[in-house]
Amino acid sequence: MTQPTRIYLDNAATSWPKRESVVNAAIEFIKSCGATAGRGAYGSAQQADRWLSDARRQVAKLIGAADARSIAFTSSGTHSLNAALHGVLEPGDHVVATEIEHNSVLRPLHQLQLNHQISVDFARCDLRGVADWSHAAELIRPNTKLIAIGHASNVTGAIQPLEPWSQLAKKAGKLLLVDASQTIGYVPVHVVELGIDLLAAAGHKGLGALAGTGFLYVSQDLQTDFKSLMTGGTGIQSESIDASITWPQSVEVGNYNLPGIVSMAVAARELCDALSLQPIPWQTHWREMYQRLLVGLASIPGIQIVGSNPTEQTTSTVDHVALISLRVQNWNAHDLAAVLDSTFGIEVRAGYHCAALVHRAIGTVAEGGTLRISPGNSTTAQEIDTLLDALRSIASAEM
Repeated sequence: MTQPTRIYLDNAATSWPKRESVVNAAIEFIKSCGATAGRGAYGSAQQADRWLSDARRQVAKLIGAADARSIAFTSSGTHSLNAALHGVLEPGDHVVATEIEHNSVLRPLHQLQLNHQISVDFARCDLRGVADWSHAAELIRPNTKLIAIGHASNVTGAIQPLEPWSQLAKKAGKLLLVDASQTIGYVPVHVVELGIDLLAAAGHKGLGALAGTGFLYVSQDLQTDFKSLMTGGTGIQSESIDASITWPQSVEVGNYNLPGIVSMAVAARELCDALSLQPIPWQTHWREMYQRLLVGLASIPGIQIVGSNPTEQTTSTVDHVALISLRVQNWNAHDLAAVLDSTFGIEVRAGYHCAALVHRAIGTVAEGGTLRISPGNSTTAQEIDTLLDALRSIASAEM
């Protein structure tokens, strides 16, 4: 039996295929340099240092950071978020987060709460997956240290407007942490203009860098007292066993994933170049693919788009990243994903998508979560149409 052509539609997990320029830069670094940064004064080590410095500049430029040294590199969005939370929180602090957060925020907060170090409250979200900043305002206490908000839900795709959250944090005198893992590379964000104190993101999703990459932005006024998540070798003050290391080494413990960081530098540079054009090519493409998918799904009986509820009373419109979660009548999401893969060669994700609380809010816990489809910047119209044809076939039981 001939295997169907692979159609990859799980870009919310990690983007694929990677751009040739990104892959080639990592390969070239491995072949021509291969040294680690911050660990030597010889030629190739200095070359590695230059690559690292360039990557900081490119990522800082991408997010509007005033100082390139406000960027620390990590192994993932999860690493970045854990480092952010442990870096600023102290015993007795209170945190306001939201129901839309990824487990990379929820689980560290839960663990800190179990250890009686902090307390946490969660602002509710609506059926679209939009967090309620006015409810968050009601949860703020005198000992609230941090407000955490995911820039986009990785279950419904709803983008959270950051301005109200920024204004809330500023008015209350609290720190603002933004998880931009689902939006970096798709939606512009400017940390200085928005008054964001900490921004964490994965490098391998919309940005298009290799897996095993992430970064953390920390505003300059927080860097001095930023606490380390891990301790170990940093290449500086090696004569001392004191773990009190300054930023960004307080996050960048151990050897750097330089091939990955090089790939992130190239990806960020290309994206910055694209952002100078109007219309922005990448944004135009993924939005077109998202709209094509949305319109096509609406024409298939038995399919409900999660997060789009016409009975909910709201006059506000919500922007989305290229991510749609579905319910399909008479189908379990995991079974449907298996059929799409085995019969049609279409790779999508089923389940809870590492977001524990939002499923309670939108009512998909008992169903085992949702079927999530996430096109990317390389997705073609033909691939979208093939998926729609497969879903029509499945929904009408004409397989």
